[in-house]
Amino acid sequence: MKPLLATVATFDNIADAHIAMGRLHAEGIDAVLADEHLVQTDWLYSIAVGGIKLRVAEEDVERALIALSTDYSDE
Repeated sequence: MKPLLATVATFDNIADAHIAMGRLHAEGIDAVLADEHLVQTDWLYSIAVGGIKLRVAEEDVERALIALSTDYSDE
């Protein structure tokens, strides 16, 4: 049975979405993007579908939110 997925972030552009997904993968958190291809087709679809959604398993939501909010730029 597939785990239930929860959206932890939304994005208007594909580059930011992939950077965030890469951050989660680096932390060992499985993540997927939803609606990325639809939004790439026409940016106006982003408004209609609520942007590109970054999703993780429900049990990983807290870890994902911490990873996405941590600023590593000083390290």
